[in-house]
Amino acid sequence: MEVTKIKLLRVLDILKDTDEDHPITTNQIIEQLKLYGICAERKAVQRDIAALIDYGYDIVLCEDNKKGWFMASRLFEDWELKVLLDAAIEAYFFTAADSHKFTEKIANLGSKDCRHMLRQVTPIETDLRKGIPMTKNYIDTILKAIRHKNNIGFNYCTVNDDLQDEFTHNGEPFKISPYALIWRRDHYYLVGRNKKYNGISYYRLDRMRCLKELDEPAVTAEEFFGPNADLQLKEYINDNLYNFGGDKIYLKLKVNSGRAEVLFDYFPREDIMLLSKDEDSITVGVDAVDSEGLYFWLLQYGETVSAIGPKQVVEKMKGKLKTIAGKY
Repeated sequence: MEVTKIKLLRVLDILKDTDEDHPITTNQIIEQLKLYGICAERKAVQRDIAALIDYGYDIVLCEDNKKGWFMASRLFEDWELKVLLDAAIEAYFFTAADSHKFTEKIANLGSKDCRHMLRQVTPIETDLRKGIPMTKNYIDTILKAIRHKNNIGFNYCTVNDDLQDEFTHNGEPFKISPYALIWRRDHYYLVGRNKKYNGISYYRLDRMRCLKELDEPAVTAEEFFGPNADLQLKEYINDNLYNFGGDKIYLKLKVNSGRAEVLFDYFPREDIMLLSKDEDSITVGVDAVDSEGLYFWLLQYGETVSAIGPKQVVEKMKGKLKTIAGKY
């Protein structure tokens, strides 16, 4: 590659390390280029900067032009990079090596000062994590299958009483037309059509084994759902709390005074309606799904939240509480 082309790319890399508080002068750019064995004149560097601006980069000269140039805007703002960084660190399936590599890639999207700040405010040590390396490979395979409109196949596991993995369905592989990958409750879930039962199901990626893209066409979401497939798929996902299906119900809950925030952990704020309020509690109504996930949530907040309707939910909760009490 010609030196002039390499020089242009090096100038871009140098400017990417700048921000409004840390500009760089033309002479400083020339000095940094020398570190790469590139000699350049002021006018040549200024032409490179002008070319980058013409291409679309938001490179600005300080009002006091003696301070130099800086990259005024980027693909991601600092706070957005922080959110991405935290999400990457919390991803349970990353090994320590994966986590370090991925977080460095995210940090490098910011300026030099931003990278230093992100490392300073995110002092999380991940060296001890083991991770589940196959999960990232499965995500890649599923995305490719969706792009190619092919089915995928895999075995599915549960844990037996010896705390060992055990295949479900006698080890018979699942054949699924993949539609979506959902991150929910600290796990990735595949949403797709089960070929055997011709129905939509959820599958946790960390319970899959031997996943592969099959050389057979999938039934697309449009073919399965018909018109407005995206909306129907979204509704299906939103209607399944904790990824368990069930009948739609209008749920009435009694919540201890001062603890209303627990409702927003699992129900959209805009869906919750305040029905009544007294000194000790509030009563709310919300559309929900009569699912195992709902009862897990009610049990989790049993000292704070109680279901008061519909009757079927109240009776199921009484039965579950009686069973639990019998174990103690």
